[in-house]
Amino acid sequence: MIIISPLIRMILRIASILLYLLTIAAAFGGLCNPEYLTLPSVLVLALPYLAIATLLTGIIWLCTGGLLTGALAAVTLFACWGTLKDVTPAGHSKDAYDSTQTFRLITFNCLHFADTTHSDRPGNRAIKFIAESGADIVCLQEMMNLEDASEIHHWSRGLIDSLYAAYPYRAGSTGSDLKILSKYPVKQKEIANANREEEAYWKSRRRWRLFEVNIDGFLLPIVDFHLDPYDLTETERGVVTDIRGVSTAKRSYSEFRKEIFPKLGVAFRSRAASVKDLVETTQGINPIIACGDFNDVPGSWAYRAMRDAGFNDAYPETNFGPTNTFNQFLFLFHIDQIFYRGASLRALDVKKLKLDTSDHYPIEATFEYIKSPDRKPTHRPGPWNAI
Repeated sequence: MIIISPLIRMILRIASILLYLLTIAAAFGGLCNPEYLTLPSVLVLALPYLAIATLLTGIIWLCTGGLLTGALAAVTLFACWGTLKDVTPAGHSKDAYDSTQTFRLITFNCLHFADTTHSDRPGNRAIKFIAESGADIVCLQEMMNLEDASEIHHWSRGLIDSLYAAYPYRAGSTGSDLKILSKYPVKQKEIANANREEEAYWKSRRRWRLFEVNIDGFLLPIVDFHLDPYDLTETERGVVTDIRGVSTAKRSYSEFRKEIFPKLGVAFRSRAASVKDLVETTQGINPIIACGDFNDVPGSWAYRAMRDAGFNDAYPETNFGPTNTFNQFLFLFHIDQIFYRGASLRALDVKKLKLDTSDHYPIEATFEYIKSPDRKPTHRPGPWNAI
């Protein structure tokens, strides 16, 4: 034991340092363009779990006398804080300066208003939930046609009419799965690129649409996006969850390397290109909200591109701790995002709604707005849009 114990301790120390290095690689993986390398983007997906493992490992070392190795865990988390503050934020909800100038927005990948957990229940829980939510604006993804009985789970005329009664204004072109329901007038805006070849290219594959909502004279552009998913099959999604031992781990690794990894690379690159198109097209539009199924996590290349373009992320500004918006196959990722930009908008609160009909949870955000950029908030002192 005198010989083995120090050896085991050294092996554990080396393993801990490798964990710390992997955590750092995950935190900065979003700086690497997926056009050239895929692995850093994959590591970003694992950052919350690696950070938790690093924290627990550091605590264990400190409690067992390994002060240096424990201190290295703290140094690792500090080095990663620039990314971790978006993944595991320390923000809080805010009060409105003027309660009469607020609105609530829901973004929801509704999966064609299916019900993945209670398909045998009568009616449609998702539509009923949205109709009774009281939100002012609802941005939907994976919704082609509300009038198509073959698309919507337990479709009925009365059900759709109840949704229309709650949201008399609606927008979204046929052929696109992006729709907006609103209590205020809304229209879809035409998008044009200066380069005709680029415009023809993006018209065929653009995964976002630009809308404009008129909130009592306050014109608010909203981008509703559903960026490219990983397109994994049911079998491929189960690769990670099927690991039961060494043999299944080896088989899963082989499948991941040959089948899944290339698909991940395609999706990362496609989302990077979509965000580049979105950022360039909406340049100079302020205020603006961009929300929906981003299919990528905080810290990723696409996420950083949005932040570099001046977009704020409403979640870390108003919440404490991590969250997940995808809820199946143990892939508990935060992939539904609400970005905004402009001094006349201020995020007050963001929360995940407990509706389990889709593989995504709905996300609700409350915003305060200023109709006139010259008007200053009068109810409370302080900056309007402190970041």
